[in-house]
Amino acid sequence: MTPAAAPESAPPPTDSLNSTASAKRPEPTLRLAQDWHVNTVPPKTSIKGKIIPGFLSHERRRLSVEVYRFEDPEHNSKQKKSGGDDDHGLGYYEEAYLRILTPANKALKKASKKLGKEAKRGDGGASVMASHSADADFDDGASLLDGASTIINGGGLMTERMPMPDYDGWVAKYKLPLKAITFKGIQKKCVVFLFNYRTIQQTRKIYFDTEEDAQDCVNFVEAQQAEEDKRLAQKFSANASGIKVNPLEGVTLLVEIVGATDLPAGDLTSSDPYVVCYFNHREVHRTKHIPKTLDPIWTLKTKALFLLEVSAKDLFQGDGLHLDIMEYDTVGKDERLGHAVVDPRTMYESLGERLNLPVEGEKNAKGQLNVRVRHATPYDKTFLTEYYESDNNKKGNAALNEMLKTANSNKGGKSAIASVFSKNTKTEKHGMTPPVKKYRTRPGPDPERPEETEWMSMPKIEQEVMGESKEWIDAGSGSLGRLFVEVLECKGLPNLDSGGLVGNMTDAFCCLVFEDTWGQTDIISDDLNPKWMPWTKRAFIFHMYHSSSELYIGVFDHDGVDDHDLIGRIAVNVSNLQPDTLYTLTYNIYPSGKWNTRDEQGQIKIRLRMEMEDDRKLLLSCLEPPKTVYVNVKRKKDFKVLHAVCNGSYDMEAYSLKTFFAYLDELQSYTGSLLYLKEAVVTLLLWRGHHEVTIRGKKYLLPLHSASAFLIGSMLVEYPQLFPSFFFLSISWVLIASMFFRRHHPNPWMHCKGFNDILVALVLGDSFPPATIESNQNAQEAIDYIAYWQDKADHDLMLLEDAAKEAEAEADEAERALDEIGNTGTDISTKTGGRLIPVSVDPLRPYMEPFQAYLAIACRLIRYVRNIFLWEECYLAFWLTFGCLVLSVACLFVPWFFLIRWTSRVVVWSLFGPWMMLVDIYYYTPLENMTEQELAEAKTKRMELRKKYLAEAVERARIERESAKKLKTMKKYLFGKFIMKVPVLKEDRYQDFPLPESSAVPYSPKPLALAELAMKEAGYHRIRVPGQNLDGDMIPSMETRTFTDAPVGQATKKHAQSETDTAAYAKVGSIVAGAAVITYYGIPVASSALSTIFG
Repeated sequence: MTPAAAPESAPPPTDSLNSTASAKRPEPTLRLAQDWHVNTVPPKTSIKGKIIPGFLSHERRRLSVEVYRFEDPEHNSKQKKSGGDDDHGLGYYEEAYLRILTPANKALKKASKKLGKEAKRGDGGASVMASHSADADFDDGASLLDGASTIINGGGLMTERMPMPDYDGWVAKYKLPLKAITFKGIQKKCVVFLFNYRTIQQTRKIYFDTEEDAQDCVNFVEAQQAEEDKRLAQKFSANASGIKVNPLEGVTLLVEIVGATDLPAGDLTSSDPYVVCYFNHREVHRTKHIPKTLDPIWTLKTKALFLLEVSAKDLFQGDGLHLDIMEYDTVGKDERLGHAVVDPRTMYESLGERLNLPVEGEKNAKGQLNVRVRHATPYDKTFLTEYYESDNNKKGNAALNEMLKTANSNKGGKSAIASVFSKNTKTEKHGMTPPVKKYRTRPGPDPERPEETEWMSMPKIEQEVMGESKEWIDAGSGSLGRLFVEVLECKGLPNLDSGGLVGNMTDAFCCLVFEDTWGQTDIISDDLNPKWMPWTKRAFIFHMYHSSSELYIGVFDHDGVDDHDLIGRIAVNVSNLQPDTLYTLTYNIYPSGKWNTRDEQGQIKIRLRMEMEDDRKLLLSCLEPPKTVYVNVKRKKDFKVLHAVCNGSYDMEAYSLKTFFAYLDELQSYTGSLLYLKEAVVTLLLWRGHHEVTIRGKKYLLPLHSASAFLIGSMLVEYPQLFPSFFFLSISWVLIASMFFRRHHPNPWMHCKGFNDILVALVLGDSFPPATIESNQNAQEAIDYIAYWQDKADHDLMLLEDAAKEAEAEADEAERALDEIGNTGTDISTKTGGRLIPVSVDPLRPYMEPFQAYLAIACRLIRYVRNIFLWEECYLAFWLTFGCLVLSVACLFVPWFFLIRWTSRVVVWSLFGPWMMLVDIYYYTPLENMTEQELAEAKTKRMELRKKYLAEAVERARIERESAKKLKTMKKYLFGKFIMKVPVLKEDRYQDFPLPESSAVPYSPKPLALAELAMKEAGYHRIRVPGQNLDGDMIPSMETRTFTDAPVGQATKKHAQSETDTAAYAKVGSIVAGAAVITYYGIPVASSALSTIFG
């Protein structure tokens, strides 16, 4: 044996992380090496060791014990910058390994066997050492312990690739850290070692050529193992340099195996990959395999997440997290496709960012493995502990399931037989008083007054219905405000059950959907005019996160076995409702809001109130596009209920000729808006008065729009450079005119929020004023107003029909004239027979289905535009109006003529000047005369650039696909496997407006005693259900909102601000400064323009 000289330098490791989050790995340098020629036998636990006797299965090997120093290349620069004062550690540490080598070719193998036989005979047998070179080969780490069938093939004992001495034709078979080896004993030339690495415990006998070699090896190994404590201290100092951490501190890391891309094929064309995670030579986690893919994505269901609980000492003294990508085989051993490593420093400092690790270790290894690591939160620990240690991973979270069941279940309802034999009415007579008809309270009486409320007369029931609800379901995850909804009653529902003559009638219940949550009322059995009492489940508090969200309410007939039948539904537009106003709203219900025909199916009455925490924040929220909202349910029956509530009874996404013509009918119906356009144009051009003013008691109609159009047109004639400014001003003008048209409608329920009110809320932060609307307010005027426009529409339609009849008569006359002329017969070609049409169930479907999809997109876009133009989306309409006004003013200060003139000059002088000859000489001509090699190089560069852009697009799509798949799995586990997409923006063809008997009054909470107020603050009689909006990566958490429940105006009411007062003042200041600039520059320009026009 001969000690090896340490090379001065070594190539850098090739397993550094391909991630911005990872630091550069320390560079290994060989410090010391000593080797011996040996013979090995397979272990007794292997198949070969069990079948073949040990003396017949000797293999000639070479054993090497090596010590490496790992140095941080950035350590010196850190020390220089800090002046040597900061604690950056030693900047290096040492590791010792045992390596077994095998002959690289048959000739060397034969020579080594001969050398081994000579050694046994005592003919020398000294180890022949080759010179050690710094230009060392690298260990591929592909093989394992010789003949160890119990070890997973390709497990990778120490997966780092490191430099090794040049052993002249000997190649590395495997290696493992010296700390994983225990010396068991020595018998002459035989040394017994225990290999304890990862899940492997193996006793190996190694035969040396001489007893001296055996004793020297034992002494050297024991001497190096005695240095392990010192090396571990060095390793901790190097890995934790610059990090202030207590070695005894406990560290809990959350690790997610995100996915992998472009893995090698383990089978013919695909793989069944899974990942085994090792930390400090022990297995800590194993994912499930993903069948038949080279781009797997692991999710919660396939065990992508796990917790790693270690001490800081073990973390920084370890080799990091080793990830072996394995190929699952049903028959035979699983093979390794590659491996990746996350170093200790990256594990400790990562914040959950996506790490891209190159897959290495095998000859055909390729691709990358994606991992996330961060410190675990208490929620992470609780979540994963419950998921892995209980049966809830199949049934979901138990506590959450109980909350969802409380909010989404309903009680009541009867079977058909029970309905027939039950009695719901009775007549009571007391003395000489007239008989009173009483009704059974359903689903049950008030628990606090059971005898008094079990049977009640209709007036008493109607009085009780309007009482304050006792139980509330508080659901959702928004932060803009809260929507208080109470379902009071329905009227005139159709009977959807058979046996109405004998008492079996509709068992009604309501389902409510708002953003990321939903709920159901109790069931009122056998009643076509159901009423929900204050003690039943009828009251909900929904938390709002977007200003455009609608409240969807559906009325259903409950069926115990079959699917529930939709009676009707409504979509309540809460955007135009005022906060701090108590609304009592009555709506007609219809099966759908998108179908071309609507048949009324009864009425529903609700009580509604909004509380806004910050009106400015509500207004600013609509500047961000709304997130896609999904609601999960556990039963398919509930999924169909939610689908009907949000989309109606007709599936407008499925292909059918009826749906196709429904879209065509909708597009044709928009031609009715030409009537309003015609009226607006006539009013504008003929200077008809429309704006009412009162002067000395007399009312006058002023043609303000006509005067404005005349002024704008006159200025454009004289100053055409004002066209951009007036263009944006015209858009604002049209939107404001539409707003005034709606706000002057006699029906107050057709009104929208005004531009001035929204502007005041934005600038000053004042709340919108509460509304006051009496029942049947302006009902007759509204009827007359609608009749007026209907008469005009009928008149125009009659004119169109008369014109169509005249055109048809003229066409018939022209056809008779052509018949009299006759066919000249000039075509003398041979006529062919018609082709047979192939038999098909629906031959038009291949052509009509794509066209129907285009029609659906067109109708949806038109609905969005219509809702903004008509101020149904009042906040979006405001921002569009406000933005156009700002652009209009800004365009006044743009020197358009100067820009056009100089832009034209630049274009003309650049493209048509004589210097274009130089362009021809130095650019275009060389481009035409390029050789084939130059053309090929240019094409290669273009292809490389295109591939780069494509790879970036593929990576972005991959990340989106990963996020969607992981979110889907997480939501399925938490909330249920059936997923419903809830519309946020208004998508219905028809808008639902309250009926005239609806009313609104300012909300005045009744004064509460201190005890009652404390109970309300504590959530008494209120069940909190979290919304289904998940936030965060790895283990996303449910958003929880804490609102005080004290009534508005009480001293304990908290003001939940999401922005500081400084930010609010900055916004107001910027608006005031902008107004000052506009006034300073705009007034002189406007005054000079007016003086020029009117001279």
